[in-house]
Amino acid sequence: MRNTRHSLLTITSTVALGLVSLSITSLNAKQEQKVVQTFAFFGCNRIDQQDYEATKSVNPSSANLPQLKQNLADIATLAPNTVFFGGDLVMGYADDQGEVLKEQMSAWIEVVKSAPHAKGSQYVAMPGNHEVNRKHKDQKLPNAATTSVWAKLVRDANLVPSDAHGPTMSSVPQDNLVDDQSKLSFSFDRDTVHYVVLNTDTRVSTKDAETGETKIGMIPTHWLDRDLDQAEKNTKIKQVIIMGHRNVVDPTTAKGDAPIDVECAKPMVESLKKHKKVRAYICAHVHAFDITAIGKKGLLQVCFGNGGSKLEKGWKPSEGRTFGFGYFKAYADGSLGVIPYLRPEPKNYLEASPELVPPAKPQSEQIIPVR
Repeated sequence: MRNTRHSLLTITSTVALGLVSLSITSLNAKQEQKVVQTFAFFGCNRIDQQDYEATKSVNPSSANLPQLKQNLADIATLAPNTVFFGGDLVMGYADDQGEVLKEQMSAWIEVVKSAPHAKGSQYVAMPGNHEVNRKHKDQKLPNAATTSVWAKLVRDANLVPSDAHGPTMSSVPQDNLVDDQSKLSFSFDRDTVHYVVLNTDTRVSTKDAETGETKIGMIPTHWLDRDLDQAEKNTKIKQVIIMGHRNVVDPTTAKGDAPIDVECAKPMVESLKKHKKVRAYICAHVHAFDITAIGKKGLLQVCFGNGGSKLEKGWKPSEGRTFGFGYFKAYADGSLGVIPYLRPEPKNYLEASPELVPPAKPQSEQIIPVR
């Protein structure tokens, strides 16, 4: 597959519709470049609890169905190799034994199965805090029961690649996992691309001093570092793409809920920086679209948390608030192209009539160069 794109010139420019200024490669002067992989990503499509309670008899999935269905229709026309669902797909957060997660995700899977689906596009789902945590009074706590429920749901629905490999309690003891995480965090190769999916609410034995329970916002840092070491040594791999639900750093244009726990975020960022094939960390969690630099070495956090959940009140881009998804192109030279597909936010985020939700429109492609 070939694609006409522009040659690369590193400048300080305004990235992604004027949302954030940072050093990135812009597009200038045409040349031919081969595209080796394409993928789409969006997260945060669940509706608010009160809206779920009011509509669950007709929408047991708790997803923003009009936005979800239009995203899937738009993505189907693009026919990417892989579609990643970036967590907070359902409301969840129930203080139970995983019954609500099973009910909502089963309904979500049925919606996704019935939507347009390009032949050859593989779907991959990752959990967010709404899928694997629970609310107990004013506390947000891990829900031990959800790991096995999620693992079975995604395995049965083929939402985890069959050749993916992930961490278990015995594979990397230093991560102090308390259960099998191999269907929640995992990696796999496609052409020159190494994909890493992270459960950003991994259950580990580290206790939270305030709650007395295991911490939230954790990831398997040692497993990740070893996985990236192997990808770095693999001469066939030109770019590494890392994805997870929670953000690592605060987005420039919006603030959301708690990012990855600092105990994990610091070593994770150091690992991403030292592994030069890593092009970007792609996430959701913050209900906005944003591109923010992680340090000063050309590493970016790309946030597409505008999949359909109510947008952050403080997110006010000059071009207007939008829902949508990201479309990515991995090029043969090791660079990564990012194309935001965006549609205007409706007056009511939970638009009742799907026909009123327009297709998302592509914005300018931004190129993340080889480091």
